[in-house]
Amino acid sequence: MSRVLNILVEGQTEKEFVRNNIYPYFFSQGISNVRTITIETSPGFKGGDVRYIARYKPNIKQLLRGHEDLIVTSFIDFYRLRNDFPKYEESKTSGGVQDRIKFIETVCAADINDPRYIPYIQLHEFEGILFSDRKGFDCFDLSNSNKRALLEIIEQYPNPELINEGSTSAPSKRLELFIPEYSKTFHGPFIALENGFESILEKCPRFSVWIETLIQRMKAK
Repeated sequence: MSRVLNILVEGQTEKEFVRNNIYPYFFSQGISNVRTITIETSPGFKGGDVRYIARYKPNIKQLLRGHEDLIVTSFIDFYRLRNDFPKYEESKTSGGVQDRIKFIETVCAADINDPRYIPYIQLHEFEGILFSDRKGFDCFDLSNSNKRALLEIIEQYPNPELINEGSTSAPSKRLELFIPEYSKTFHGPFIALENGFESILEKCPRFSVWIETLIQRMKAK
């Protein structure tokens, strides 16, 4: 049996994105044995409020109990990440935000202590990668001013992962402001699909490194 990749995601939006965008790309790379699991937050409910001790770690540990040849990774946002993640407060002294995320990922890897586990935290949030191209926004019937505002954001951030995490200026907040009908669970994966996965890989270097790391590990002997 071929190696299995388990991707633990934050919610339904990320689950649809993985299925509609990452799955086909992996398949083109000869990787087909991929599963997506949404974090269990409480009995009968999935998604959101990613607490490390109560939810994230137990979900990872559960997946790692499998006896098959497997890899477990995560796809969660840094935006509003809970401070119960290991050494979260200490991470604030690690430098810039990318250094902080790398520090937290490294500490998580040490805490889980399993070579089959590859932690990944999205900078700053999933919605940032939706600004990798304009094609996804061209599908909306927007006012000229709103469309212009979205295009200006794309021009301002050649790397859309760097769009900040302010309470009113985070990627998700900008989408809600300039696309009145925006629904995260429906429109998020749709915009990503219209933009094309290659544009996301080209524009989002941290995300791209994660994808390439997973491919290499899945193909390793």
